[in-house]
Amino acid sequence: MSNDKPCCAAEALRRIRQIPINGIMTGITMLDESIAEVKEQNPGNDAAVREALMKKIRIYNYVPPGVEAAYARALMEEYKKTVTKK
Repeated sequence: MSNDKPCCAAEALRRIRQIPINGIMTGITMLDESIAEVKEQNPGNDAAVREALMKKIRIYNYVPPGVEAAYARALMEEYKKTVTKK
C-alpha cells in the first residue's frame, strides 16, 4: 500500500473500495490508506478511532449529513477487520 496522496481525481478513483453502508454498497475513496494512517496513529479507544477515520474519510469523500453514524459503524467494522487480519 502506498502512502502517497493521489495526484488527481483519476488516481483517486483507482483507489476506491466498496463497503456496505446501511445495506448499500458504497464506494469509499482512499479507505485502505485512511485505515493504515489511523492504525499508525494508534488513537486509543473506539471513539477516538471512529473520529479519526471519519476525519480522514471526509477528506476524499462526501458523507451525507443523515448517515454519519452509519458511515462510522461501517468504517469501524472495516478497521477492525484490517487490524485483526495482521
